[in-house]
Amino acid sequence: MGAESESSSDVSLDAAMKRRLWVWLKGWMGRLAIGGLWGWLVTAGVIFVLLRVIGEGNPLLGFLLFLPPAIWILPGLMLWGMVMVLRFRQGLVLGVLGAGVIWVGMGIQVRGVRAPKGASGREEGTLVVLTNNRGQNGGHSLRPFKNWIEPDVMVFQESSARASHYLKDEGYGEFGHGLSVGEFTLVSRFPVLGGELLEANGSGKALPFGARFEVDWRGRRVAVYGVHLPSPRGPLLAMRGGAFLYGLPVPLEFWRRRREKESVFWDRQIGLAEALLERLKGEKLPYVVAGDFNAPHLGYVHRLLEAVMTDAHEAGGSGLGFTFPGETRNPLSFGQPWLRLDHVFAGSTWEVEACWTEGEGRSQHRAVAAALRFRDGAE
Repeated sequence: MGAESESSSDVSLDAAMKRRLWVWLKGWMGRLAIGGLWGWLVTAGVIFVLLRVIGEGNPLLGFLLFLPPAIWILPGLMLWGMVMVLRFRQGLVLGVLGAGVIWVGMGIQVRGVRAPKGASGREEGTLVVLTNNRGQNGGHSLRPFKNWIEPDVMVFQESSARASHYLKDEGYGEFGHGLSVGEFTLVSRFPVLGGELLEANGSGKALPFGARFEVDWRGRRVAVYGVHLPSPRGPLLAMRGGAFLYGLPVPLEFWRRRREKESVFWDRQIGLAEALLERLKGEKLPYVVAGDFNAPHLGYVHRLLEAVMTDAHEAGGSGLGFTFPGETRNPLSFGQPWLRLDHVFAGSTWEVEACWTEGEGRSQHRAVAAALRFRDGAE
């Protein structure tokens, strides 16, 4: 009888020790998970600010701009899942903060998709502009999206088909006017008065980065700019081996020289954006700027442009609005685009009514369209 009582007491003691051990372990795991999630929140927030403030001005940040967001979102989601299991209430609070970081970082717009009005039912003060980089389109037809939007003006980059081709094509019969300048092509329902290539000096030679077209829109002259900044594909591939790390502020002379070398492309991108803005300072007409800027919405180049113009997606778009790459097998993007490189920017004389991004397609760039309303009394 005494032995049985002693054995039962030992079992109870073991069970109590196991419970205390589990409580201790769970407490430490909870504290580590919360600390890790706070670390992720702070790190992600700091990176977001640095991308906006410096962005392409540093090769490391320029490299980070083009990575799939899942690379920095997934660690936060995993840590949040651990916190929800171990510290549910605190997990709810930190989940809201994390969602805010992701929301801002991804540029998500929660407004619903607005159905476009047909050209015949459109108000006279509304101009609809569509832009698309036609390079590497993989045979993808733009017609379904074009027919849904019914744009007034379409501006293409890397357009192998010239304006005359579109004007002869029955599928684009609604457009009676067009012009090609360099790689840029514009087709319009309204008369096109002229066009010129935009160039900037770089490395001792002229570097084309856009074209300016003039359109007679219902008796008012407007300027439509098509823009295509150089692709970062080459520099990004070259940095995959770790050269992007030279963006770190290491106080060594050879490190500084290498950082300057890796910054050449990004400095040129910023210089081209500044050249565009300098040109817009002297623009006398109401203007719209559209094209493939090769500038993610989180970066410094986009911030420069947004300080002067209105980003149509942010003012009237829905969802993520990602446009590149249109077709991908990257597992970190779940087969979907993860960058918003193609933009429509409106000058101060326009108010953005709506913005749409093309759905699935084989083209490397998805088209973007925006409905812009001319402000009453604007000059």
